Amino acid sequence: MSKGIIIASAERYSGKSSLAVGIGLELIDRGFKIGYMKPVGSYPVRIDQRKVDEDAYYIANSLGIDEELIPDLSPFFLNWDTLNRYMRKRPSLVEEKIRACYERISQNADLVLIEGAQNFVHGKILGLSAVEVAAILEAGVLLLDTFNEELSVDRALSAAEYFSDRFLGVILNWVPERRMSFAENLFKRFLEAEGIRMLGAIPADRILRSITVGELAASLNGNLICARDKAEELVENMMVGAMGQEQALRLFRKQANKVVITGGDRPDIQLAALETPTKSLILTGGHIPTPIVVGQAEELGVPIIVVDYDTATAVEKVDQAISQQKVHHPKKLERIRKYVKELIDVDTILDIMDLPPRMSG
Repeated sequence: MSKGIIIASAERYSGKSSLAVGIGLELIDRGFKIGYMKPVGSYPVRIDQRKVDEDAYYIANSLGIDEELIPDLSPFFLNWDTLNRYMRKRPSLVEEKIRACYERISQNADLVLIEGAQNFVHGKILGLSAVEVAAILEAGVLLLDTFNEELSVDRALSAAEYFSDRFLGVILNWVPERRMSFAENLFKRFLEAEGIRMLGAIPADRILRSITVGELAASLNGNLICARDKAEELVENMMVGAMGQEQALRLFRKQANKVVITGGDRPDIQLAALETPTKSLILTGGHIPTPIVVGQAEELGVPIIVVDYDTATAVEKVDQAISQQKVHHPKKLERIRKYVKELIDVDTILDIMDLPPRMSG
């Protein structure tokens, strides 16, 4: 079998998919053949009657994985429905199925990138936690940690102990600008003194945690009533309009690439938002906006999403949707490729995996 690297994290939404596709594309550029799988999926979709994890399918397409391997990308799923089923009866031959899928994926690959589940222990009910998958596939483990001032050091130390000889090193993600020097210097020196490789640090970047207008509309079960051709625009920030028009105008001018959430019965706030750099309006309470607002939004190319929720609920749902962002956008893909090329020590990863450099094609 080919060599494998599991990209694991201590918490969900750490950017594992982004890192996998970024490293994969960098290695392809360097002349390597790359495989990919996500043994425990979370968001199943059907592609030509074949079930696959949504993120896994996107990444496989980005990496040029053969369509015939779709059923092997995510052999098992863990969500509320499957968890209830597995608690009644666990599936049989789990290890055998994982190995068989991996063997098919790795057949023509120099390296297989294996995306971990939500955290170190997720998948344990199937015998497919990160440490168990590493043992089954004889793979190394790379920790991707969302930077936390109090916890990142301890998580790195714990991961090194937990994964033992299979542990490859740490990459930090979402590092605030004010902490990049700390991450690249003291943090790195401390880990290396503990025998742990620090393989890179990716800065906090709102584009990577942005969401398209269309994705927002879908997550809110909202009705997109104008400027539908702008549904692929990325939203980076959220603001709530619940003040007077003049105050709203002052505040809205301070934030670009934003979505403004306000009551559907507040045309004054809606028009104020449209006077500033706004990607979308979310109007709550099920109210249809006035023709003047709709006409102005259409002219400016600002989609309006009408939702039945009250403003507080809409804010909560938008915040949740943004936190669960995906890498499925060309602008995001371009960004993560840049960070991998410039900030991740890919040479050391290749050296650890005993893969000699190759000439790019």
